[in-house]
Amino acid sequence: MTKKRILDAALRLFNEGDTRGATTNHIAQEAGVSPGNLYYHFQNREEIIRALYRQMTEKIGFKERALPSSICELKKYCSFVSDVWWEYRFFRRELLSLMQRDPELFKIVAKDNADQHRKLLSLVEHLREKGYLLLVHDDEIELLADTIMLYSQFWTPYLMSMGNEVSEVEARMATERIMGLFMPYLSEDARVELAGC
Repeated sequence: MTKKRILDAALRLFNEGDTRGATTNHIAQEAGVSPGNLYYHFQNREEIIRALYRQMTEKIGFKERALPSSICELKKYCSFVSDVWWEYRFFRRELLSLMQRDPELFKIVAKDNADQHRKLLSLVEHLREKGYLLLVHDDEIELLADTIMLYSQFWTPYLMSMGNEVSEVEARMATERIMGLFMPYLSEDARVELAGC
């Protein structure tokens, strides 16, 4: 229970401000526990961040999830992922910086991203085999997977680099862009199904 309160408090502070500004003392105060109680559960702020990263990835469940059986199922899952990304939005904003500051997190994220890229390659191939995507060349599979990765990892930093304040609506546009990547390749049946989702 105390551990959950600490993680919930850290998530609020990280989302509202940034990870550098929220010390373990700030997190303990927000959680209503003593610093000693916090250190009983977490050695430092980096350990809290890694625990939140695990929470987020477990919630998304990308590695364990079966490939979607329909284009509508894919759209629904993209919307769900968007919800989780917003819940843990500081990761979208600060991920590269966090990886540079914590070698252990760097290894975890790099492995997860490599696994995610392989799963995306399988996803695009799966959608082609089911007749949803009309891809003429095999290299288009990797192009789509790479571009999906770029949107998922760097949409928020892109908005920030343009001087935009990242609202929930703008953050959710990442999944709209990802679904939009498929549009030029959709079969007629896929377009009809998608219109009915």
